[in-house]
Amino acid sequence: MIYPQLHFTGQVWRPPYEAGSQLLQITSGCTWHKCKFCSLFPESQLYQEVLDGTYTEEPEIERLMEMRTLIDLLKIKVNLLGHHVSNTVPITGALPDDKAAILREFDKAIAEFPEEELKAYRSRIWHL
Repeated sequence: MIYPQLHFTGQVWRPPYEAGSQLLQITSGCTWHKCKFCSLFPESQLYQEVLDGTYTEEPEIERLMEMRTLIDLLKIKVNLLGHHVSNTVPITGALPDDKAAILREFDKAIAEFPEEELKAYRSRIWHL
């Protein structure tokens, strides 16, 4: 397959095992500026907040809600492997087949886990 020539803003970081896959920079030109990874782009509002010292980390529940929203809005066939130690709610599954079950897991975690418990879990991960 021949891939089109793409333009990327800023440095592109990706692991070697993804070298042959197609990469789309869907955040370039975005005006929302609320994604937590926006600090990768120097012109973003979040990047400036980090430099100014005004950035505050989002609550753990908000992280879960962001992941839930991402999975809910995905319209592609994909295997999810989100079971690493930094995920307070480990998920694995294939979309679209497992989407409903994954969303139920997130809904349950968001409703049942107190913020303090999720924060305590993350604070015990010494290698992050």
